[in-house]
Amino acid sequence: MKYFVDDDHWDVIGYAKELKKLLPRFNQETTNFLKKYSFHDGKVVSLTILNQENGKTKDPTTINMVIKQYVEDGGTYEIQWSNVRKFFMDYDITRNVYGNKPYEIVFGGRQGLDQWGYDEIIPISKKKLQHEIFLFSQTKIIIHCSNIKIRKLKA
Repeated sequence: MKYFVDDDHWDVIGYAKELKKLLPRFNQETTNFLKKYSFHDGKVVSLTILNQENGKTKDPTTINMVIKQYVEDGGTYEIQWSNVRKFFMDYDITRNVYGNKPYEIVFGGRQGLDQWGYDEIIPISKKKLQHEIFLFSQTKIIIHCSNIKIRKLKA
C-alpha cells in the first residue's frame, strides 16, 4: 500500500487527491460509490475468477466479488475488475488471530475471508490500475486491471 501503510501511517488526504484524479476512468455508478462510500467492514460473500480466453482478447480474465455492506441499509454490491493482468491473494486463516491470544483463530475460523478492512486504488500506467485490498483476516489481495466497476445488486 502506498497511502495506507499501517495503522500509524495513513495519508488519507493524499489518497483522496489521488482517487479524485482517477474518477474519470470509471463509469458513473462506480464514481458515485467511490466518492461517497467504501466497503469498510463489508462482508465478502463471494469471489469468482472468470477466464474468458478466446484467442483474440488481451488480458481476458475478469474477477467479480460480491460484498454485503456492514451498515443496515447499505445493500449488496458487486465489484468487477476487468482485463486483469495480475491477481495475488495471500489467504491464510491461521494468521487471523486475537492480539492477546496469538494461537487462537478469530471466531474459530468460521468467518473465512472475513470483512473488508481498507483498500486503495492507484494508477500503474495510463491504462492500468492497481487495487490493493486488506481484509480483517490478514488477507491481502492485489489486482492489476484496466477497469473497475461497482454496482449495487440489492438494497
